[in-house]
Amino acid sequence: MTTLAVLPPLSTPNGVDILGILPEVILGGGFVILLMLDLVTSASHRGWLAGFSLVAVAASFGSTVWGWFDTATPHTVYFGSFAYDRFGLFINAIILVSTALVLVISPQYLNRRGMHYGEYYSLILAAATGMMLLAGASSLMVIFLAIELLSIALYILSGFNRHEPRSQEAALKYLLLGGFASGFLLFGMALIYGETGHTQLTQIFSALQSSGNSADPLLMAGIALLFVGLAFKISAAPFHTWTPDVYQGAPTSVTTFMSVTTKVAAFAALIRVFTYTLGQPTVYDRWKIMVYFVAITSMVIGNVAALRQTSLKRMLGYSGIAQAGYILIGVVVPPFTAQGSVNTVGTVGSLYYLAAYAVTNIGAFAVITIMAGRGEDMDSYDSLRGLAFRRPYVAAAMGLFLLSLGGFPPTAGFFAKFFVFAAAINAHEVPLALWGIATSAISVFYYLRVALLMYTRPRPEQATYNWSRTSLSGGGVLLLTVGGTLVLGIFVTLVLNLAILAQHGAIPS
Repeated sequence: MTTLAVLPPLSTPNGVDILGILPEVILGGGFVILLMLDLVTSASHRGWLAGFSLVAVAASFGSTVWGWFDTATPHTVYFGSFAYDRFGLFINAIILVSTALVLVISPQYLNRRGMHYGEYYSLILAAATGMMLLAGASSLMVIFLAIELLSIALYILSGFNRHEPRSQEAALKYLLLGGFASGFLLFGMALIYGETGHTQLTQIFSALQSSGNSADPLLMAGIALLFVGLAFKISAAPFHTWTPDVYQGAPTSVTTFMSVTTKVAAFAALIRVFTYTLGQPTVYDRWKIMVYFVAITSMVIGNVAALRQTSLKRMLGYSGIAQAGYILIGVVVPPFTAQGSVNTVGTVGSLYYLAAYAVTNIGAFAVITIMAGRGEDMDSYDSLRGLAFRRPYVAAAMGLFLLSLGGFPPTAGFFAKFFVFAAAINAHEVPLALWGIATSAISVFYYLRVALLMYTRPRPEQATYNWSRTSLSGGGVLLLTVGGTLVLGIFVTLVLNLAILAQHGAIPS
């Protein structure tokens, strides 16, 4: 006779559980309040909704900083479903700062494009909440729910320009391919659960440690399908086909947001699941070749395809695919040494890269957002011609961001690449580092091509604009991102030390 398992009685979450998800609760609460405020806010005062969104983000960031000092010893909350650790809080900080920068430049862009609706800000906060939940998820179920929350919000935001056919096409492609990827993700999770009997990462880690057959074919199939689902979110090749079309078709402020935050959150889940939960040598040796191949494929396809682009947004989309390949180098690096001790250099390199990529890419897309907000089409290379003679400070900022993406010193991008390449060489993965160096050399061509166009004299028929006409919010975002790109490249230890502290939280106990 089969005995049914008795579920524990429902109980009110205790204070420890609430504190463990406080940043997510604050931001999620802001999302709900925004929905109600939008009902009573007139069209002429929708800028106040952006201000309220910034207050919610600032409050969530404050609780994240407080949590950093409260999590010297990482632990889980809600019965092991969510990790309260510095790893998740480090990712939260990147997501929140990126979200705040996007919110600052959004009102002007939305007003100029005639789509300033209050639900925009609600959807931004909903997506950011899902990303933060994904960063701290220590259960396969929470990972899936978090991905669905952020994905649904981004599907709507991608098609937010309801009068633009290209925006609607982008939303449809993202929805169809995203749903397909979610199927892979869920099927992979089901196979892993079937083989280990657990959905929590710490229990999966323990089950694989005690299992004598941890490389079972069904388990490896589940790991492969899980990786496909996450690779779609980080825009890694060959699961990248949606990226250029969605980046080009979505409103530019939405592209600015999703190009960074989605990648950061998905990489957090990827590192937590693959590097540490599935990092035992018997399992690692099986999935390593898969991630190795995807990393090289992403670097090659991203950089080679970017050479042929004449659209700035599509070029940055392919650049993001290549950047995902570089960050994957840190995932490929073995998480444990031959002696069984933890090897942290790969994770630290990836975390630093995520921070550097966030500030640089936000800045590059912010330039496009600011220019598009003034009624000028900045999506084509031809429209960039002579930008330095019309808006010298904007062109100088864009040039710096392109140099950072290309890995030139003393920018944040240089040290980001240095740390992941050094981690690969230190782990005796020299071919992988050489692939990264070679493809980085290719990227120099298309980055410098855009920079040279900006410093080419404009045609006589092109209009002349002055720097003074750039909005205060746009100039502030450019100033902050330029400062961040230089600070991370000059005062490297500021973020590197935080990344070293953060990586300890990703290790299951």
